[in-house]
This record gives sequence, structure tokens and C-alpha cells, in this order.
Amino acid sequence: MMIADQVIAQAELLAGEMDERLRLLCGVAVALLTGQLRDGVAPEDIREPFVTAASLMAYARWSQGRDIQEFRAGDLTVKKGQVGDFQGEALALLAPYLKSGFVFLGV
Repeated sequence: MMIADQVIAQAELLAGEMDERLRLLCGVAVALLTGQLRDGVAPEDIREPFVTAASLMAYARWSQGRDIQEFRAGDLTVKKGQVGDFQGEALALLAPYLKSGFVFLGV
């Protein structure tokens, strides 16, 4: 199975659904992470962490703005927890394989 196909399958497991936007973001994540790998390191060399990181990154971007954090209707309030910093976790997972340099993960 191709790396991109594995990323799509894993992102679908995370999201519980697949749409064209998530499929596109999987391709973007694969391309971005591949471009950040050190010379001599290919995604196939680190298949498991690469697929995990790319699917987390795609899912994080896909889920931004999708989740309602709080909804109020009269006396009823429903709150939902945040997804977390999956993008930062994805980069941290691949850190040993990435080109050296400054990476800003967030505040």
C-alpha cells in the first residue's frame, strides 16, 4: 500500500468519516512532511511514524473550525473538549528525521 493511501486510511479512522477536504489535506500533509525530511530519509524508511504524523496533521487541519466548543440554549450549555495540538505532536514525532532548524509549534 502506498504511503498516501495509508495516511488517508488512518485519517479516516481519526475523523470517523472521509470527505474530499480531508483527502486533499492528507496529500498536503504528505507533501509538506516529505519536504521537511533530512536528506537521505524517505517516508518509506520511517513508514509508521510518517503515516501517523501525516494523518494527525491532516486531521488537525480538517477539524479546525468543525467542532463547536460551546452551545447554549436557555439554561442548557453543552461544551466539547478541544482536539489538542495534533500538528505539534506530528512534528515532534518526526523530529529526529526532520531537517534541523527552528520550528514554531505554538504558544
